[in-house]
Amino acid sequence: MFYSKVSIDKYLIRLVKGEEINGAIKKFCEKLKIKNAEILGIGSIENPTLAHYRVDIKKYKEKIFNGIFELTSLIGNVAIFEEKPLVHIHVAISDEEMRSFGGHLVKGCVSATVEIVLNAFDSKHTKSYDKEIGLKLWKLQKKL
Repeated sequence: MFYSKVSIDKYLIRLVKGEEINGAIKKFCEKLKIKNAEILGIGSIENPTLAHYRVDIKKYKEKIFNGIFELTSLIGNVAIFEEKPLVHIHVAISDEEMRSFGGHLVKGCVSATVEIVLNAFDSKHTKSYDKEIGLKLWKLQKKL
């Protein structure tokens, strides 16, 4: 991984071939003590596992996509869960026939590169497990 700090709260990150995306971003946030952030990216990914969440049964259905795919969109966030950074990413990928697929990124390795813009927030918001929904959700104080 290579990175550059481009402003007080913004980083450009380049992941390299073979790095696992979620793990690399988590390691970056731990190293730089980033608690909250938004993540945007593009690149290429190999053999990703994506998931779709069913709220009615509170379970993810996972699917492995074998091969090399364009990572046409990567969007996510970072929050604290159980005192560690929790990286939550959704992606859109496309194959060589330009067919697109998308979902929650469970895991995936960089096949050539992934370029990320990470906007860090000067906050320490956490996520907590919501039994009704079955997911780790932002723990926010204000309600409309």
